[in-house]
Amino acid sequence: MFLPPPSRITCFLTPLAIAGVLSCLQVEVGPGAAALAQAPSPSQATDRPEDREAIRSTMESFVKAFKSRDAKALAAHWTTDGEYEGEAIETVRGRDALEKGFEAFFARTPEVKADSRVGTLRFLGSGAAIAEGSAVVRRGSAAPASQSRFKVLFVREDGRWLIAQMGESSEERVSVADLSWLVGEWKSVVGQGTEIRTTYAWSPGKKFLHSQFSIREKEIALTGSQVTGVDPETGALHTWTFEADGGVSEADWTADGDHWVLQSSGSLADGRTLIETNILRRVNDDLFTWQSIDRQLDDVALPDLAPVKVARVKTVE
Repeated sequence: MFLPPPSRITCFLTPLAIAGVLSCLQVEVGPGAAALAQAPSPSQATDRPEDREAIRSTMESFVKAFKSRDAKALAAHWTTDGEYEGEAIETVRGRDALEKGFEAFFARTPEVKADSRVGTLRFLGSGAAIAEGSAVVRRGSAAPASQSRFKVLFVREDGRWLIAQMGESSEERVSVADLSWLVGEWKSVVGQGTEIRTTYAWSPGKKFLHSQFSIREKEIALTGSQVTGVDPETGALHTWTFEADGGVSEADWTADGDHWVLQSSGSLADGRTLIETNILRRVNDDLFTWQSIDRQLDDVALPDLAPVKVARVKTVE
């Protein structure tokens, strides 16, 4: 993920207005929300919180070693015969070769910082798991940040989760213009008649998309606003969300084939943390679907939500 030549990394994601809305409905005001947070679904039966926490600790240790420029400690996160695969270099095999690769990278890159964010984590068996996410690497204050998507195969050896294989692919630079098709008003109806409306409009200069959203369910009305644009520090497409009740969140957008992936993280008005991965699929200019998966409220895993259709509100000419 961090070996030469220059690679890319991304961090921190959050929902569109629709995502925040769906999360709010399921967690805060949706029927049976408390039961969902307490009772495990079939998918949660194999959620394995202890293993997830152990893998998360491994990734945190990895980033700490990178920031400390400790090549030996970095390589120690791989299995003895672990591999790294990049787009522009041959596969690096073995812990010793990885250590030498990191030493060379740090020697050629005196100023470097990196941030990474795991988007999804799924288990393949009792001793294997795959993590996917994005990262951002900054090489000095003058050089532009580079971004990448990564995929890591973890295996458990002697009680420790280690990297057996890490693959990385660069991301093309995105633009807020890639979301220009969202300009206008959108509507979705979920559950027992809950109506969600979102309006997108350009800011002067078209550097940002501004949106206003509202949720109406019987006697409950929630509103909020969002700003979406390219974060100058990371080069990633980023959304900042502000809910009228005091909740806040952030999100980076990552293009993945015919859809966008948003790894979201934010704080609800009561201080609890909600993390989730959101998927936006553009069906056509007047319809898209939205789905939230890999959801976690504080330390409690929540079930995935089914895709929701969001349709453009046609204006009468």
